[in-house]
Amino acid sequence: MAGEDATSGDDAMREAETEELSEERIGMSNDQGSDERVIEADDGDIQLLEELVRLRQEADEARERHVRLLAEFDNFRRRSMRERSELVKYQGEQIVIDLLDVIDNVERAMGYADGDPGQFRGGVELIFRNFQDLLEKWGVRLESAIGKEFNPSYQSALSIVPTPNSEPGTVVNELKKAAFYKDKLIRVGEVVVAGQSGSPQED
Repeated sequence: MAGEDATSGDDAMREAETEELSEERIGMSNDQGSDERVIEADDGDIQLLEELVRLRQEADEARERHVRLLAEFDNFRRRSMRERSELVKYQGEQIVIDLLDVIDNVERAMGYADGDPGQFRGGVELIFRNFQDLLEKWGVRLESAIGKEFNPSYQSALSIVPTPNSEPGTVVNELKKAAFYKDKLIRVGEVVVAGQSGSPQED
């Protein structure tokens, strides 16, 4: 009987120890679970902070790009204004350069003024052709009205003379040709117009 009681006591002690170990394990498991939850919460905060830092960096970069674009546009605007100003200021530069060539020919022709008349005439004709080429290059057109009907939009009648061989209203002579720059009239022609045969001359 005494042996059985001792055995029963040992079994009870072992059961008690087993229960304590089980409770400790359960407690440890609970504690570990709590730690994991805290760690997960901390990771979420870190990710949020990292996202905020990333967004702030992107915003700073976008602001820097915007500032650079504004500076580049301002430089472009200033450069364009300067180029336009220079273009307006020196827009006649090329035509002046072309005129210098004509002046050189005039000087050479003047060297023959007291010499060979044929060479002098040839020099003058060369200058005239130079001027014609220059005007054509720059879009200037001279229009002769001789033999054509008088057009008050393009010509100014200096006088009307009776001309039996010309129809009344026809241009029979001109002191200046009408000049056009591209499609714009820049100088009115000065002409003499045929009148009725026998009619008095008009000034």
